Formats: sequence, structure tokens, C-alpha cells
Amino acid sequence: MYRFGFSETEDLKKRGISEEKAYEQLGIFEKGAPYAEITRAATVGDGINIIPEEKIPYYIEIFKAARLNGRITKFVPASGAATRMFSDLIKEFNGETNENARRTMENIREFPFYKDLENLFLFHNMDIDTAIDSRHWKTIIERLLYEKGLNYTDKPKALIKFTQYNGYSRTALEEHVYEGISLTCDKDNTVRIHFTFTEKYISKAREIISDVREFLPGKVFNIDFSVQKPSTDTIAVYEDNTPVKGSNNEIIFRPGGHGALIENLNDIGGDIVFIKNIDNIVHEDHRIVSDDQNKALCGYLIEIEEKVREFLNNSQNCGQDLIEEIKFMARKQLYTDFDLILEGKSEVEKRDYLYKFFNRPIRVCGMIKNTGEPGGGPFFAKNSKGESLQIIESSQVNMDDPAQKEVFLSSTHFNPVNIVCSLKDHALYNFDLRNYVDKDSYFISKKTYNGRNIKALELPGLWNGAMSDWITVLVEMPLETFCPAKTVNDLLKPERFCKEIIQAEIE
Repeated sequence: MYRFGFSETEDLKKRGISEEKAYEQLGIFEKGAPYAEITRAATVGDGINIIPEEKIPYYIEIFKAARLNGRITKFVPASGAATRMFSDLIKEFNGETNENARRTMENIREFPFYKDLENLFLFHNMDIDTAIDSRHWKTIIERLLYEKGLNYTDKPKALIKFTQYNGYSRTALEEHVYEGISLTCDKDNTVRIHFTFTEKYISKAREIISDVREFLPGKVFNIDFSVQKPSTDTIAVYEDNTPVKGSNNEIIFRPGGHGALIENLNDIGGDIVFIKNIDNIVHEDHRIVSDDQNKALCGYLIEIEEKVREFLNNSQNCGQDLIEEIKFMARKQLYTDFDLILEGKSEVEKRDYLYKFFNRPIRVCGMIKNTGEPGGGPFFAKNSKGESLQIIESSQVNMDDPAQKEVFLSSTHFNPVNIVCSLKDHALYNFDLRNYVDKDSYFISKKTYNGRNIKALELPGLWNGAMSDWITVLVEMPLETFCPAKTVNDLLKPERFCKEIIQAEIE
């Protein structure tokens, strides 16, 4: 295997990456990242739970008590650039005509960011109406996407105008702040939100939040930002598995992907934490149903958390009734049957096994019916620790294996990234989340650097391998809780019709 020289070990130290970790990464390139082994798709009644409609108010009340006590934080990965959102416009700008870009241009006045674009034209003594009527698409695209204008291809999605309300518009960042008020505001009116962000845009994000604060003088904003740590960057290699070098013979590192954010989540020291994607935004006028469902999801988590803590606090001297109760809960909600696992073990061994199993972080993941969106889904998967419920991406599955491909394509539900987590143990100390990562769940992707083919390594995804060893509970959520904007034209969809649009896509 390749051996690092003195200057290279210095490169590693500057980023806080140990030689041991670096050699571990090189070893993964050598042997290849293993595929996940999925045994079957999780479906309603077999992996996925449904909260009965009549119990929604009950779980909302549980949620409210936790919120008033200041237990809840919202965590939003928001560092991703908006480049992919505008990929069709980039193609159009470069001379590759496509219908999606034409639809954007023909409806440009309808977008939430149009007023900013119009003001930009006025500032430069240009007439946007003339540009639109003359179909000078390239001029408009340049002013929207690049440095001469709004520079949207460089900005994170969080700073893109996503919604509009009778003459004014909001960025994705603002929408998450308003949702965060509903989900986290405690008895002292404190709102707790943490965004992971692109470092150079944090100051702009703080300006926007300061403006929101002026409209809400009674709220105390505890809103923090963090960036992906350099120590979570990964080495890139050439096809012969030797490190990629820059012009000064320095090692080239690449961001480790969103799985690196397990470090940021670990650092916030949260109690109960909502995790939401930055681009999944339900219009405020229609947020009541979505908020109620999220609150119920949190209440559902807290009920499970309380049962788990009761068992853990009494596991060494509890009676058979409590053991049977926790086993029943595991069978009904976690789809884990302990009878075979515990068969032949002594009473002490049974208690020790159950204690170890339940003394872990808990996540309740909202799932929606499959809408054809790209991304992961819920499956039962096997690894060295046994079979468990996991969220699996297509890149984790060996699609050349017909059986595995068939299982993956049989998935009935999709992961919209609507997750609520319990991060404290039964003694109310925070778990060290780094201890619950499946370190074999790396991704290897193919890239190019200076005209040469290279391989890049992504850490286990935040809601994939990074949470692999958590207690996982899956719950079906209504379609109207999911209103993503993956492309710019998704911003044209009237938010009040989200459910109908998605249902039509399914049919």
C-alpha cells in the first residue's frame, strides 16, 4: 500500500486527519466499498408504522410539553449549492436548448425571485420586460445565475427565494426559521435552530435572520451555524489508488458528503432534534397540516423514548412484566422479535442484551409513498450485527445483482428526510453519535481532476450509514408534508396543490 511521506503527513495534520484514518481510507479504495445487503423493502405493517388519525392530538400534546420545556432543536443541513437546481438554465446559457429552461424563461415573472431580478435590471438601467418580450434568454440567465447578477449558481439553496406571499418573498432559510418557531419555541419564547452552512455565506444568513427577528420582537432566536469540519474531508485517489496531488505536490482532499455532518449534529448537544432538508418547504398558508404531522411524529418518538428509558433505568432488577412490555413494543414498532435472539440465554444475559440493544440514540423517520423522486427508501438490511431497518440509497445497492435490484425497486416508500431524534441516554447524558456509525458504508464515486480520472470517497450518509446503529422507527407521513424543490421549475408549483401534484405523479 502507498506510504505517506513527511510533507504529506503534515498535510494530514493541518486538517486534523490522523495517519490511521488516512490509511483506512486508502484501504477502502483498495478493497472497494461494500454494498448493502437488503433483504426486503419496508412496507406498512412490515417495517412502517401508521399513527392513527384519532391519536394525532394525543401525540401533539406530548410534543407540546417537550417544546415548552426547551427540549427541541431543529437541525437543517443547508450548505449545498443551488447549482443543480439551475442545471437546465446552465445548459441553455451554453447553447444547449431544452424545454425545461424554456418553461422557466416563459414563466420568469411567476418566480419568487423575479422581483429581485427586476430590481437588478433597473439598477443597471436595463429593461427586463424588453429582454423577456425579445426572448433574450441568455441575458436574463446571466443576470440570474452568474456574478453579474444574483449569482444563484454559487449561493446555497438556503439563500434562494423559494416562496412568495402577496408581493413579498422568502428565502428557504427564512421559511425554515418560521417553521422552527412552530416546532421549537419554548415557554421562554426561545427558538432553537442549527444550520450547517457554507462559511462565506454565514454573514449573509445572519443578516436575513436579523431582519426576521425585527418582525418577531417577542422571540429569542438561538440560531447557530457550523461548517463541515476539515477533519471529515477525504482523500481522493487516481485509478491506481495513489493520492491525487495538486500543483505543489500537496494531497487533494474532497468534502466527505453529508455523512460528515454527524460531527456537527454531535457537537450541538441536542436533546430532541428535528432534521429537515433545506429544500423541503411547505407554504406557510398551508403549513398547519404539515406542522401537526411533524408534532405528532415527535410525540410518537417521545412515547417510545419514555418506554425505553423506563426499561433501561430498571433493567437490572425489573420483573418479567417490564421485559415483556419492552419486547412487545420492539415487536410492534421496531419490527424486532427478541424471542429467538434470547432463546437459551440466562436471565442475566437477557437483561444485558436488551440493555445494550436499547441504550442507543433513537430516530423516528417519516416516510412518504413513493413518488418517483431520486433518493433512498426504507429497507430491512443485513450487516455483521444482524438485520435492521435502514434508509438505503440506490448507490449502496449492487444493481448488477438481479435479486438485489428487484428488492430495491419493490420499495413502496421514499425518504423525504423528515426525521426526529432522541440524542440523550436514560441518565440524560448525550450519546457520542460517532460511536453509532457503520464505517463500512462508504460510497466511492468517479470524478475527474485536471483531465485525469480519479476516485472520491464519501462518508456514510447522515441518515444512512451514519445512523446505522441507531434504534430506527419508520412512520408513514401524508403526502402534503413533502413539497421539495429540486429544480427551479418546482418553485412554480402552487404549494397548496402539493398533495394533488404528487398524487398525480404517482398515478
